Amino acid sequence: MKRHFLPHPEHGFRATFISYPAIFAYFVFIFFLNLSLNKVAVYYPQILGYATNINIYDLLNETNDERVKNNLSPLVLNDNLSQAAQKKAQNMFNNGYWAHISPTGVTPWSFILNAGYDYQYAGENLARDFNNSGSVVTAWMNSPTHRDNLLSSKYSDIGFAVVDGKLDGEETTLVVQMFGTSRFAVAPIPQKNPEISEIAVQSANEVKGVVFARPQFDLSAVSRTISLALGSFMLGLFVLDAWYIRKNKIHRLSGNTIAHILILLVALGGIWYSGFGAVL
Repeated sequence: MKRHFLPHPEHGFRATFISYPAIFAYFVFIFFLNLSLNKVAVYYPQILGYATNINIYDLLNETNDERVKNNLSPLVLNDNLSQAAQKKAQNMFNNGYWAHISPTGVTPWSFILNAGYDYQYAGENLARDFNNSGSVVTAWMNSPTHRDNLLSSKYSDIGFAVVDGKLDGEETTLVVQMFGTSRFAVAPIPQKNPEISEIAVQSANEVKGVVFARPQFDLSAVSRTISLALGSFMLGLFVLDAWYIRKNKIHRLSGNTIAHILILLVALGGIWYSGFGAVL
């Protein structure tokens, strides 16, 4: 049994679980697993698909928590800014871009003005591919330009949109955060439990009149978790292999365990990093 985990004590052949046939089998398994998961997502989208836990309440609370920590007043959720954010997110899906300014030159300020918000100051933060509200706000706080928006004393109002859809051929969630101070506003009193406008939490499909049930499991998270688990298992065996060879002074004619460990670390790092979203 231990030959499955430890190299041969005499000729130094690797453990069965990290032999070349085993490594090839792992790659075949991952390939067909992802193929199967994608098929399940197509035929049973209510079970497996792209799902996140991002919501307006958490985004608002996380944002205001950061402001309070920095001795700033909480922002008040504004329906007009949320409608502007929704329109901006939908425009990005419809026109296949992810940027502050559309390919046709439409700026964020156009969406804000068209939503009926006449601003004195305004700003916009964008995010995509995140799985929860906290990670979105953390990413914004870690970016100097987004942090400046989030902690600006010029703003009194805020709006959000969290929109699911397909961008560049991939299912994703776009988050739009819009800040503003109305040209005619008197300093507002923040609400303890603000009402969230329904328009700010729709999906791209709902806007088109088709409502899809949110899947029970996130396809990307399932695939990533299994890949990380298998990769970590292999990495552990390679480290064990290197330790055992060194400890017992076994001479091995072929195969560089250290190189395999480095390659696995790079691969695992890539898989792990792929789970993080991006901000703009």
